[in-house]
Amino acid sequence: MSESRFVHLNVHSEYAITDSTIRIPQLVETVRAMGMSAVALTDTNNLFAALKFYQAAKKAKVKPIIGADITVLDPALDIGTFEVTLLCQNRIGYLNLSRIISQAQRHSDDRGQVYVEKAFLQSHSEGLILLADSMVSDLGCLIQQRQLEAALEIMLDWRSVWGDRFYVAISKIERSGESACHDAALYMAAHQNIPLVASGRCRFLQPEDFEAHEARVCINSGHIVADRNRPHHYTEQQYLKTPEQMAQLFAKFPCLLENTYYIAQRCNFDFDGEEYYLPDFPIPEGETIDSYFARLCRSQLAEFLLSDRRDPNYSDEDYKERLELEIKVILDMGFPGYFLIVSDFIRWSKDNKIPVGPGRGSGAGSLVAYMLKITALDPLTYELLFERFLNPERISMPDFDVDFCMDRRDEVIAYVADKYGHEKVSQIITFGSMNAKAVVRDAGRVLGYPYPVTDGIAKLIPNDLGMTLSKAMTAAPDLAALYEDDDEAREIIDLSYKLEGLKRNVGKHAGGVVIAPSAISDFCPIYIEQQSQSVVSQFDKDDVESIGLVKFDFLGLRTLTIIDWAVQAIVAETGKQLDIEKIPLDDAKTFRLMRTGNTTSVFQLESPGMQSLIGRLKPGTFEDIIALVALYRPGPLDSGMADTYVKCKHGQETPNYMHEDLTEILEPTYGVILYQEQVMQIAQVLAGFTLGGADILRKAMGKKIVEVMEQQKQVFIDGAVARGVDEALAAHIFSQIETFAGYGFNKSHSAAYALVAYQTAYLKAHYPVHFMAAVLSADLNNTDKIAKQLYDIRAMGIHVNQPDVNRSFYRFKAINGAIQYGLGAIKGVGEGAIEDIVQARENEGDFTSFSDLCGRVNLSKVNKRSLEALIKAGAFDQLHDNRSQLLAGMEQVIKASEQQNKDKQAGQFDLFGGGQANTTYSDIKLPAAQKEASLKRLLAEKSVLGFFLSGHPMDDIRECLQHVLSFPLDHFHQMKINSEKPRGFRVLGMVAGVRPGFNQKMKLLLNDHSGDFDFTLPPQLYAECEEQLKQHAVVMVSGEAGLKTFKNRQGDGDNEVFVVSVNELLTLDQALAMYCNHICLVSYKNSHRLIDDLTDLCGQFGPGKTRLYVHYRHQGKQTNLEIGEQFSVRVNQQFIQQALSAPSIQKVLAKK
Repeated sequence: MSESRFVHLNVHSEYAITDSTIRIPQLVETVRAMGMSAVALTDTNNLFAALKFYQAAKKAKVKPIIGADITVLDPALDIGTFEVTLLCQNRIGYLNLSRIISQAQRHSDDRGQVYVEKAFLQSHSEGLILLADSMVSDLGCLIQQRQLEAALEIMLDWRSVWGDRFYVAISKIERSGESACHDAALYMAAHQNIPLVASGRCRFLQPEDFEAHEARVCINSGHIVADRNRPHHYTEQQYLKTPEQMAQLFAKFPCLLENTYYIAQRCNFDFDGEEYYLPDFPIPEGETIDSYFARLCRSQLAEFLLSDRRDPNYSDEDYKERLELEIKVILDMGFPGYFLIVSDFIRWSKDNKIPVGPGRGSGAGSLVAYMLKITALDPLTYELLFERFLNPERISMPDFDVDFCMDRRDEVIAYVADKYGHEKVSQIITFGSMNAKAVVRDAGRVLGYPYPVTDGIAKLIPNDLGMTLSKAMTAAPDLAALYEDDDEAREIIDLSYKLEGLKRNVGKHAGGVVIAPSAISDFCPIYIEQQSQSVVSQFDKDDVESIGLVKFDFLGLRTLTIIDWAVQAIVAETGKQLDIEKIPLDDAKTFRLMRTGNTTSVFQLESPGMQSLIGRLKPGTFEDIIALVALYRPGPLDSGMADTYVKCKHGQETPNYMHEDLTEILEPTYGVILYQEQVMQIAQVLAGFTLGGADILRKAMGKKIVEVMEQQKQVFIDGAVARGVDEALAAHIFSQIETFAGYGFNKSHSAAYALVAYQTAYLKAHYPVHFMAAVLSADLNNTDKIAKQLYDIRAMGIHVNQPDVNRSFYRFKAINGAIQYGLGAIKGVGEGAIEDIVQARENEGDFTSFSDLCGRVNLSKVNKRSLEALIKAGAFDQLHDNRSQLLAGMEQVIKASEQQNKDKQAGQFDLFGGGQANTTYSDIKLPAAQKEASLKRLLAEKSVLGFFLSGHPMDDIRECLQHVLSFPLDHFHQMKINSEKPRGFRVLGMVAGVRPGFNQKMKLLLNDHSGDFDFTLPPQLYAECEEQLKQHAVVMVSGEAGLKTFKNRQGDGDNEVFVVSVNELLTLDQALAMYCNHICLVSYKNSHRLIDDLTDLCGQFGPGKTRLYVHYRHQGKQTNLEIGEQFSVRVNQQFIQQALSAPSIQKVLAKK
């Protein structure tokens, strides 16, 4: 196809976020296929996709033109904001465009629309071409208002600044009033000899994409597509037209098409990604950055060699030789400044008591990093390789990922911004995409379907990572069937297919920070992130690095916060000084805790699957923990690597080292190639690779780069043969490395995270109360997590005191061997209210009553909602145990307290007149109210805590069936961890939820005092008992649970899977009737009523089959009575409730 003389100069991509469905790869492919030599990307007020577009266009041999549509405000005109298009001619133009967009981000109108003032635009015109559309520019707005003279003045004003770089753009896209605007603009431009240019204002790729485009616009605006009254800013003509179609539209004005080509020739900006731009690190006078860096490293090593931190297995010379090697590589690659910058902000953090992690990623393999306090692991001790981090044979930026305490990470970023200049520091942008579930909900909403319809479809899509609609159609047969059978579902899913994966919103990277040598806008524009008002780069992490800026990762790690809180609490309560970085790494108590599987809340080791692996591996050394972190991943687990490792460790299999020269490398991992570093060492030892060359091989294997692997295979075999290895064996070893390299883990990262895991396990083993209080405090806003952790805490024998306005603080706190519940974990109670309560308590002593508290706190902070939540949570139980009465009288007390405060203030003001201020808060009489029933009280408690704390609705019922129950629900998790063999079970639980599963099965979530468990019900069983599975209903489930063996999908091996099969489900009344043949009623209060209460019960629930017994206690004496058989009763839930409400009966138990 011959090259066209037309170029599209106004195209939006999905990165415009609001108004385009065009994906960049398809854009450049289509442009090339249409025979156009260039295309401009002009997303509104952003360059989010500029580099991605540039790279894709270059690859497709299409000339990329970098530009943007800019929203402008001219205060001299009464037309509001308008739009012009800017295109970069050269680097100066790009810098000016970046500054213009950055300036626009700092201003927004009352609708949140960012803009730049015209004066700023005019002062940054160099290197840019400006296109003013005949309808949406200031020129077009004035023409539409019929202010033609003013329009002409504007046209001349633009030309006075921009000269021959100013064009009037004409777009034929069938907008209302378009023709009249064109005529006026053409007339004025022709008479002033101002060039015109054709524009397509493309917002979607093909004509048939218009529906999806309108849906995308409505997703952003919140409208329904079918709403005739919604704004309609786009037309069906805004697709990417061919040059021939544009030639037809502009047949009378071919020069407008020719001008697009001429403009494209004038635009010649290229990104330069050949160098790195590091900020200047301040160094002492008289030194260079290189000399200062080297001197600092050597002085730190000299100090280290005299300390007890050094590894006695390595000589001074070993350390010095390794350090000098690393210094040379770092200096040769030009990165000393990078190490000094990272070391500086870590040192500042530690000096300011901000917890910093020991390192993560391959950086832990650097001795220089260890000497500069960047990492906390000696790489020689754990045989970590520097070349895995910084390869002298493959120039790339080093990349330290640094973990900080979640609470104080922003302080470190603020320090960096203060040190290097706020205009030089920014965080990094991220883009959220329309994933499968979200896009179905969005599509259904804009098509006007009710939420339950779209939510029902979305819930059929599996939650797997990377799930797409096409995968879901295969993985979820119910979804595929719905698509075939239901027209509404088909319409929603068809639209979702077209929108899936498009960029949906803009956010902030979890930890990425850019530090530039000059203003960020000298490299890319900035964006003001709406939620936090943080400054972020408009390029994402990949693009920031591609243009040579250096990314630093300031990551927030919740576990560091937990460790810090726990250590602070331990020091405060015990007076002991505990340095978590100096704890012994061979502590017997810590490893005992791990081997028992008690690793809930232990970093990296807390999942049930990991607990199961720990139970099999039985770690006894720190190296075992490093291995655990590396083994617990899909690759090693699915491939059998983990099984081989465990069996070889325990002598059940003989390790295979493949060659005697590899024994030393593979012996620590029992013949399993577990770490990427081992791949590198094998290549070095067996085939003579340098470690740098071995890292290139490792990377090629890990990423399956076939052409590099083929090349490296021959190099490996030749090198091994030259060292006396049989050629066939060398080929076999290479294939083994190739197989396992894809699963190999970075040992440096594993070691660093193993250290944090060990630290948390140590705290849990030695200071369980303080540690678990810190764990709970880190999840104040996540009641589900708190509930699970409380089950673990109770299993550890730690008591958790319920919320108490006289004892609790905002966070959970360890007090006298127990955990005091944190008020911050109560829904509806804000931090400000809690601070006010604690402050009042500390100032004037404990509260004596509910009205005393109301009189002493600021009721605008501790408002009605907060007080209600505190009452329901039981925080006033120690002052007044009738929650119903407090709730009934709350408003009355609030009003009275407010009046008392007014009276007190009036008294204080009266002091000058001799008046007396009232400083006491009298108890206000509460209205009479009966205590609520146990279930009602507990459900109210759950509504604010997220779970049952002071008791469980099944507590009384469970006593009657304890003799036939196998275990509490949480024991299923323990069975899985212990890999127990199949056995029968019978459990009791309260229905917490029912939802669809796979293959027409249903998921039944039950809850008891120990926790939750999800059961899968066969279709027939569910159909039989569906009516009984109401929320909060109590049921008994029976079946078999344990580890079962199945053939794997390939049929060449076995998989062991923990399976829970349900074969019977009984309602509570059915279970009581079946299993309660003897009931014991316990009486130790109001015994004078016992005969009357028994008579009432037998009369109401007799005759039946259950014999009654009485355990009677009075004045230190105990008696057991057997009630005659003729007084047997029918036992059901109502009987138990009635019995417990009788004044003389305190407990109902099963008689053994």
